[in-house]
Amino acid sequence: MQRLLILLALLAPAAQAGVLINSPYWVIALDCPNNPRCYASSNAGYTGSLNGARRFDDPAQAGKFMNSLTSSLRGKSPRIEQHGEQRCVEPSSDRPINGRPC
Repeated sequence: MQRLLILLALLAPAAQAGVLINSPYWVIALDCPNNPRCYASSNAGYTGSLNGARRFDDPAQAGKFMNSLTSSLRGKSPRIEQHGEQRCVEPSSDRPINGRPC
């Protein structure tokens, strides 16, 4: 009985923990001289780091942003790129999520 209680105590936090999922996001990639990795950080600025890029939750939002770029950024051949990252989300009763616990 004591072992069962210990086991339940250990498993309870894991059942409430989040789940690690792959989460897509979209950025606007640019062609910049001397920099193979170049992304729009605002509608008038850019960065050489994916971490500094403006991120969007769906490609439609990215497309609207791309249409608002200044002429100097439009001259850098903007294009929408999809990337992904892992993040921890909490499953809900109406939307269970399968994946590794985090």
